Amino acid sequence: MRIFRYEFQGEEKYGLLEEDFLRELETSPFEMIKPGRTKVKLSEVKILPPSKPTKIVCLAYNFRAHAQEMGKKVPEEPLFFFKPPSSVIGHLGNIKLPRKIGRVDFEGELAVVIKKRMKDLPVDFDINEFILGYTILNDVTARDVQEKEGQWGKSKAYDTFTPVGPCIYRGLKYQNMKLKTFVNTKLRQSSSMSNMIFPVNYSLSYLSRIMTLEPGDIVSFGTPGGVGELESGDRIDIQIDEIGVLSNLVIKEEDQ
Repeated sequence: MRIFRYEFQGEEKYGLLEEDFLRELETSPFEMIKPGRTKVKLSEVKILPPSKPTKIVCLAYNFRAHAQEMGKKVPEEPLFFFKPPSSVIGHLGNIKLPRKIGRVDFEGELAVVIKKRMKDLPVDFDINEFILGYTILNDVTARDVQEKEGQWGKSKAYDTFTPVGPCIYRGLKYQNMKLKTFVNTKLRQSSSMSNMIFPVNYSLSYLSRIMTLEPGDIVSFGTPGGVGELESGDRIDIQIDEIGVLSNLVIKEEDQ
């Protein structure tokens, strides 16, 4: 089941994908999934980010290959940082390279959209009760800024630095999912989600003991090895077969 958040004729809606059509939901998917009668062609809508999060929480070095390529130790417990909601863009949105910023990297990741408030949950909680589903996130990073400042807040926070989408997928176990990242059709990342150091249930339980996760919040589970630099004119496609492809173009900020 693929759920899209989209804009049609000036209105924001959620719908279920049926071949090339979206069937509008009569209620919010955070309450219940109730398809209506109205359908619209996918090609006629603007695809929006899958939710309006109060926060985006991202795990760092959750794949050994990425920790190794960055010269970092594998963390002993989930290591996380935040990205602001203002950095979020959707499928086919443009990633803008800020002025006077050096290297900017892509990082393809699996993410979830929180369905139900999460606080102090045990590791064996029912994941289908608390998450709406899985999506794709690109943790775009100003690498020079990150290395210079020694912290991640600024380097991850620029506008357009968190593409998310194209949809929310319900129904499959994430361990079976495989992620591939392409830049200008060249394969740059390839890994299975079974290679995560801290799995989804464990990570969400851990986070819920620190902070309350609200409906619509997004949690991303780290990137595998193979991250690299983006340049103006690049097209980046992050594919997780069961979810689809998150595609974005890269432009200079002054080109907007």
